[in-house]
Amino acid sequence: MAGEGDHTRADLDVIKEMGTGLTKVKKAFEGLGKLSGKYGDEFGHRGLADKFEDFAGNWEITREKLTGEVEALAKIAKEAAKAYEDIDHQLAEAIRNARDSENSQRGK
Repeated sequence: MAGEGDHTRADLDVIKEMGTGLTKVKKAFEGLGKLSGKYGDEFGHRGLADKFEDFAGNWEITREKLTGEVEALAKIAKEAAKAYEDIDHQLAEAIRNARDSENSQRGK
C-alpha cells in the first residue's frame, strides 16, 4: 500500500492536465478562421470550388460542435480533479481527527 498515494497523486495530475489541455484545444478551435467564402476563385474550377465550399461549411458546423464538446469535457475533468482533491483532503482530516481522538483517549 506504500505507493498508492503516489499513484493517486499522478492520476489527479493527469486529470488536471487533461482539463488544461482540452481548454487549449477549445481556444485553438475558436481561433481558427472561417474557410468558406475565401478561396472560391483560387481553385480555377467551379466544381472544385463548390466542393471546397461544401467541405468548409461542414467543417465550420462540425468544429463548432466539437468546440462545445471539448469545452464540456474540459469542465468535467477540472471538476473531477477538484472533487477528488476535496475528498482526499476530507479523508486526511478525518484520519488526523481519529488519531488525535485516539491519542487523547490514551492520555486520560
